[in-house]
Amino acid sequence: MKRILVLFLVLMVASSVYAFEAGTKNVGGFIEWQSVKANKDADGTTYFTIFPMIGYFFMDNICADILLEYSSWDDKDLEEKGTDFGLGIGGRYFYNNIYGGAGFLMESLKTENDADFEASGNYLYFLAGYLYPIADNVYVDIGFDYFMGMGEYGGDWEGFDNEESGFGFGAGLDIFFK
Repeated sequence: MKRILVLFLVLMVASSVYAFEAGTKNVGGFIEWQSVKANKDADGTTYFTIFPMIGYFFMDNICADILLEYSSWDDKDLEEKGTDFGLGIGGRYFYNNIYGGAGFLMESLKTENDADFEASGNYLYFLAGYLYPIADNVYVDIGFDYFMGMGEYGGDWEGFDNEESGFGFGAGLDIFFK
C-alpha cells in the first residue's frame, strides 16, 4: 500500500510540472482596473480595460499569445474621456497554476471631448497571475500587470516621447483545450 501511495504522489508531482503540454490552446482574458500616468509627474487616471487573449503552447508550459485590449477612461481633472484599442504579441511561462509573461502592444487612442484628437503608441507589457481551477480545463484568472511606453507617440501627439506607464489588477476566465 505504501508503494502505491508513493508512486501516486510521484506521478502527481511529475504531472503538475507539465500542467500545459505543447499543442494546448488557450482562449481567455480578464477585465481589469488600471491606474495610468502620462509621465512620472502626472496624477493617475483610472482605466477600465477588457483584455482578451488567444494562446498556443509551442513548448510545455510556454505559451505564445495574441493580445487584444480595449480601454475606457475618464479624466475629470482634465475634463477628458476616451477609448484605447491595442493589439500585440506576447508570451507566458506557467509553473503549475502560476504564470508570468511579457509582451509588446501597439495602441491607438481617441478622446471624446471638445478637443478631439487621436494618437498611437507602443508599450512593453509585463503580467503575472494565478489560475484557480473551477472545472476541467477552465480556470479563473487573477492577476496584475504593468506597462510602460516606449519611443514616441504617433498621430496628433507625433514628436512627443511616450512616457506613459500603468499598473492594473483584474480577474477573468481562461479555457485550455487540445
